Amino acid sequence: MKKSKISVLVCGLAMMLVMYNCKKEDTFPTEPDKDLVNKIKDIKVSTITADAPAAVTTTAATAEASAKATAVNGAMANIASSGTVPASVSTAATEVKAALPAADVATLAAVTTSDIAKISAGGAVPAELKAIMDKVAANPALQAYLPKFNFPTVAGKTISGRVGAVEQIEQVEKVLVDDACTLSAENTYKAAKATLDQGKADNDKIANDAYAAAIAPLAKEETDCKASVPGTFATYRAGIQAQINKGASDLEAAKAVLGDLYPVLDALLSVQAIGAFAGLNQLEAASLKACTETKDTKTTNAKTAQTANLAKSTTTYNTAIAAANTAFVELSKSCHNQGGGQ
Repeated sequence: MKKSKISVLVCGLAMMLVMYNCKKEDTFPTEPDKDLVNKIKDIKVSTITADAPAAVTTTAATAEASAKATAVNGAMANIASSGTVPASVSTAATEVKAALPAADVATLAAVTTSDIAKISAGGAVPAELKAIMDKVAANPALQAYLPKFNFPTVAGKTISGRVGAVEQIEQVEKVLVDDACTLSAENTYKAAKATLDQGKADNDKIANDAYAAAIAPLAKEETDCKASVPGTFATYRAGIQAQINKGASDLEAAKAVLGDLYPVLDALLSVQAIGAFAGLNQLEAASLKACTETKDTKTTNAKTAQTANLAKSTTTYNTAIAAANTAFVELSKSCHNQGGGQ
């Protein structure tokens, strides 16, 4: 009987030791795996390089003198002294009479220097003259006596003078477990995410600063551009006015030799003056519009670049946060490995 009691006691003690050893092996670690902690800390947001806005190409407005008008005006200078009418002048008169009725020729011949001055100053061409000039523009022979106007272009577009946010990867939700190891893992993730958030903020600043720098000079560029236009066109107008004045003087001197060709050539001189000054008015208006169009296009291109740069910032952040999320899952699992993950 006594031996039996001892046997029971020994068995009970052995059972307690087994249970103690099992309990010891089932305990969870109090800190997450250090290698995994270092892994999540090493995840960074790559620094972006801001792409510059697309360049804006422009061409300035230009005016080219008519070769035919230059030839005829030059030939008229010798009529008074030679007493003869050169073929180029006779041809010009013939082309005017063939293209325009006598009433239109008379109307053009009656145009005064005051009428021309008003148009040169930016005034509209009177309706009666506008109707005649439309006929001139539609006639290739007479059109050849007018200057050629090349309107400005901005980013390949001819300027006429006629008067979303990218979604980010979902973040890891707060782990509702309060054991020491899991809380440490969560705090490690929060610290890592804060670093990544700052990295994205820094990249966003790079994108936004690049945009601000790109548009900063544009307002002044537009102002300076518009300020330069009147002087350029004042020079154009002065040159044309000098040609008109000389043409009128030579025409008047040759009046006796020209006979009935005189009013026809006088009408042609009016055509040249009206066409030149009206065209310059449109060209000047187009040049002023081109200044604004250039600023607007540069602003648009800068905005496009900013959007692309911010998208790059988001993409690099999403890549990093995805890696951090994956690392956090591994980190959390290390807290649930029996025996401290050994």
